[in-house]
Amino acid sequence: MPPWQTPAIVLSVKPYGEADLLVDFLTPTQGRLTGMAKHALKSRRRFANCLEPLNRVTFFLGPRRGELEFLQKAELLDSFPTLRRDLKRLGAAAVLAELAGLLAAPPETVGTIFQTMEEALRLLDQGQAPPDSLLPPFLLRLLTLGGYGPRLAACLSCGREPEGPVYFSIPRGGIFCTSCRGEAAGPILALTPGTWKSLRLAQGMALDKLSRLRLLEFQRNESLALFRAFLRHHLGRDLKAWGFWEKVSCKVD
Repeated sequence: MPPWQTPAIVLSVKPYGEADLLVDFLTPTQGRLTGMAKHALKSRRRFANCLEPLNRVTFFLGPRRGELEFLQKAELLDSFPTLRRDLKRLGAAAVLAELAGLLAAPPETVGTIFQTMEEALRLLDQGQAPPDSLLPPFLLRLLTLGGYGPRLAACLSCGREPEGPVYFSIPRGGIFCTSCRGEAAGPILALTPGTWKSLRLAQGMALDKLSRLRLLEFQRNESLALFRAFLRHHLGRDLKAWGFWEKVSCKVD
């Protein structure tokens, strides 16, 4: 491939040898890529302040070297400084970035996943909506774009909208009403009607409207417990960033 450039969100950075860095980054056209930044630890000029996780940058790339992209230089577009000064906002951003990087999305949704991450970082940096209110709808959107969207429209068994408590089957990936609860495969998480309706609403909302969703504290807790269990089922483990989020969300008001 000839030299090219792309906007990107830095996902992770790891030392490689004495002077090089391996960089995982998200792009709007290729999804997640891994690149080599040669001599980045010795020559700060080409990557000045750019190679930090969650930075939004422009990467300039040369011809590939094996399986790795070759990062020639970078320009910083946004470092989201307000987000970095708040541990809860930083934790929420880390969870979303890890999930976005793991999704093997079809080509037609790669760009939308990138836009979703850009919007999430912008809102978290803006500092208006609480991070634990932003995290559930953006997790839901990323899961849906990646082909793992929970089925929230109606009971998977009878096809009707539940009128009371809702029961989410983790392995089935959808909801069951009280009458059909016995047909749901476990593990099962109970959701209050308000939480279910809020998540169903969020699943159909446009990206620029997601920040308007307002969840009560118990609804946030129910939603995050659901997504954590759902992700653990599909990944076989917790997201690595979830432990950090859990720690800072408990300690910081």
